[in-house]
Amino acid sequence: MRFPQTFIDDLRRQADIVRVVQDYVSLKKTGANWVARCPFHKETKPSFSVNPSKDIFYCFGCQKGGSVFNFVMEIERVTFPEAIKIVAEKTGVPLPKLVDDSRFEARKRESDQVIELNQWALHWW
Repeated sequence: MRFPQTFIDDLRRQADIVRVVQDYVSLKKTGANWVARCPFHKETKPSFSVNPSKDIFYCFGCQKGGSVFNFVMEIERVTFPEAIKIVAEKTGVPLPKLVDDSRFEARKRESDQVIELNQWALHWW
C-alpha cells in the first residue's frame, strides 16, 4: 500500500517547511532564509538553513538536506510513508485512501514468469 503520487506532490506544495521545521528547531530569519544550529550534529555556529522559496533545508556542516519529508524522516527517524502522515497532520491535510499495490504485484509476478519462460526457451532452442 502506498500514497498516490499526486497526493504526495500536492502535500509537498502545501506544507510550509519553515513551520514544520520550527516544531523541532528554533529558527532565525536571515534574509530570505531561516537559519539555526543543526539538529543532526553538534555545532556552535548555525549552519542549518531553510529556504522557503525552494521548500528545502540544508546543513552546510553535515550536508544533510532535502524536502520537508526528508527533514521529518531524519528528525523523527521514520519511514517515508510515516513522514507523509506526520507532515499531513501538521499541515491539516486529510490523508487519502492508500493505493492498492496487489494488482501491480500480481502483474509483476506474471511478467517475471513470462521472462523466465522466455529465457528457458532461449536456452533450449
